[in-house]
Amino acid sequence: MIVIGITGPTGSGKTTALRVLSRMGFEIVDCDRLYYQLLRQDAALRRNLEDTFGPVFLPDGSLDRRTLAAKVFRDPGELEKLNAIVFPAVYAAVEQKIIKCSQKGLAIDAVNLVESGLGSLCGVTAAVTADPALRLRRIMDRDCLSEAQAQARIAAQKPDSWYRSRCDYVWENSGADRTEFEGLMEKFFRDLILTKNEEEQIMDAKEWKAKVLSEKKNGYDRMPASERDAMNAYSQDYKAFLDAGKTERECVREGIRQAEARGFKPYVRGMALSAGDKVYMDNRGKMLLLAVIGQKSLAEGVQITAAHIDSPRLDLKPAPLYEESEMAYLKTHYYGGIRKYQWVAIPLELHGVVALKDGSTITVAIGQGNEPKLVVNDLLPHLSAEQSKKTLSEGITGEQLNLLVGSEPLEGEEKERVKLAVMKLLYEKYGFTEEDFISAELEAVPAMNATDVGLDASMIGAYGHDDRVCGYAAMRALFDLEGAPAKTAVCILADKEEIGSVGVSGMQTAAFDTFIEDLCDGQNVPLRACLEKSFCLSADVTAAFDPNFADVYEKRNSSFLNYGVGLCKYTGSRGKGGASDASAELVAYARRIFEENGVIWQMAELGKVDAGGGGTVACYMANRNIDTLDAGVPVLAMHAPFEVVAKLDCYMTYKAMKAVYEN
Repeated sequence: MIVIGITGPTGSGKTTALRVLSRMGFEIVDCDRLYYQLLRQDAALRRNLEDTFGPVFLPDGSLDRRTLAAKVFRDPGELEKLNAIVFPAVYAAVEQKIIKCSQKGLAIDAVNLVESGLGSLCGVTAAVTADPALRLRRIMDRDCLSEAQAQARIAAQKPDSWYRSRCDYVWENSGADRTEFEGLMEKFFRDLILTKNEEEQIMDAKEWKAKVLSEKKNGYDRMPASERDAMNAYSQDYKAFLDAGKTERECVREGIRQAEARGFKPYVRGMALSAGDKVYMDNRGKMLLLAVIGQKSLAEGVQITAAHIDSPRLDLKPAPLYEESEMAYLKTHYYGGIRKYQWVAIPLELHGVVALKDGSTITVAIGQGNEPKLVVNDLLPHLSAEQSKKTLSEGITGEQLNLLVGSEPLEGEEKERVKLAVMKLLYEKYGFTEEDFISAELEAVPAMNATDVGLDASMIGAYGHDDRVCGYAAMRALFDLEGAPAKTAVCILADKEEIGSVGVSGMQTAAFDTFIEDLCDGQNVPLRACLEKSFCLSADVTAAFDPNFADVYEKRNSSFLNYGVGLCKYTGSRGKGGASDASAELVAYARRIFEENGVIWQMAELGKVDAGGGGTVACYMANRNIDTLDAGVPVLAMHAPFEVVAKLDCYMTYKAMKAVYEN
């Protein structure tokens, strides 16, 4: 495909050349018209213009061209400000039109072809010039301007010599014989197309490789150096979030704290909402839904990111406390897909709540900071001959995952004095009794804070990356939206994904449907009409290729650290079991918005087809008739007490979420 850039001063007659190209089957991109389209669709662009130049929009929302022109064409400094705002937006839009063009060629009509950088997108650039007096008459007639106004516009533009020195070709359009000029243009373009086709036919292998093959590149070779500081700052914030939220309840509390600090209000059914309003709903302290109301009706759908904030762990059983051989233990029931041997001989904390019969709830946090830690014992190697013969899954059993919590007996003659001493400590500090364990939710989690990993500090090690790394990205991206997005943006932080997304706080709950339906009711929009037009990025981690265990990965389709957010067309296990399997059109949509917004991304699969697999919340969103696609951060040692991710991938996942909200 040939891309031709057509430029020249206002009133030179570029339309004639473009008319010829249109007849020859070229797609024409009028950058002036494209700019005004962007003004109608891009709220951020409109806001930027008004912040810079004051009121420049008419009551009907259209641009007051005369007012803006009067401000910028008489002052080179003001014109420079305008160009700094407009040029990047137009460049990105034109680039996407080139990518999607299906015709034999594309012509870019732009007065500022060179200054805006659009010329770099063209194979050939050409300028049409004309006598200034002729241009003056054309501008006055075309735009209904006075002679002084037209002169000011001409004076603000470059002279013909400027175009001659910067364009591949320059044509003088005297206007004397339009038919003759069109004929010259047609001959020139046909010769140009023939030449370009011949050049393409003799391209060597290297050129063809660049044209038709894809090549994976490390994200550090693609990310602008200017983004390094933003990436590192984001990573620090994410680590702080992890340290504050080691359980799903704590994640919800921290999420609400951050949301309220940014102006979010609790959603009350029936409350009136306008574009730009920020609301959240706390579902039983374990699931958080947030929304920023968009400019468009909910009938046009919402842009959703859905992540989960529960992680594999050890939960206390309803009757956990016991004493054996004068040591006190808490019995556990592992939650989610853990490798049991990884949870022995490491320091653990105990977090959660105890609900009392009087309706009050006690928050428990044991083992933080310099406080004493808990541990699950392992067998010493000197006596582990039989244990070592077992498989990894059999070496430690679920019933052996008992937390050691005490060894000092209480003074007296009672039985089980160590157990009694432990219960006494718990009662004195928190005010609950042994019976209250039955109405408690207490979780044993690794006693470690998030930390940088690697001599270069390029990675983050922590408990709970799966899936708080995507949950934080989705939430933070929503927080960082400027103004009202085009469509309502919704972030879902769900519970129970690690055990099937079940229950009242899992993604299969009706809580999500109820929240969206309530928003729809406020606009008299049927829920089904909203959902069928919606898009959801199911934000969950994927498996990063690990060269230490290369035999279970299919390297060509695996994700890698530092290659960006992983885009997963399908998850599931073996024959795509449990997957939602996004459509080709949906994947193309995600590719487009990621690339438009500078998101570094890669394709990702969990591993070899027969090796196993796993699922996400995607299928539950897709079952609601929502277009759904998986994407997330590649993780090393997924589900381990200490997982590892790359900072670059975390930051790009945040950018991906923000791109979803803004499109």
